[in-house]
Amino acid sequence: MVSAKGIGAKVSSVVLDPAIIAVMSASLIAPFFVPRINGVLDSVPILRDHKSLASLIAGIIVFGVAKMPKIPTILSAVIVGIAGAFVLTAVLPLYTQVTNRGVGQ
Repeated sequence: MVSAKGIGAKVSSVVLDPAIIAVMSASLIAPFFVPRINGVLDSVPILRDHKSLASLIAGIIVFGVAKMPKIPTILSAVIVGIAGAFVLTAVLPLYTQVTNRGVGQ
């Protein structure tokens, strides 16, 4: 028989897993931060003209912030999710190009 305490511990371990927090952060929290950071990137002339490159650079920098010492694991997972959203934004145009190749021919 499974106890309520055992189920609660398993649910807690799943919900507090850093990978799950990162994925949830990418979909729920990143939309609040990405436009603000993109606004800052748009103020740099070379990055304004190269949106994918700007997103990739921002993602790499934010990944670096997530690995700074003394950042709690949960907060680090949230930051990784935001960084992942930037990297996804950077590679999405390339992915779309590759997956749409040959469509409609």
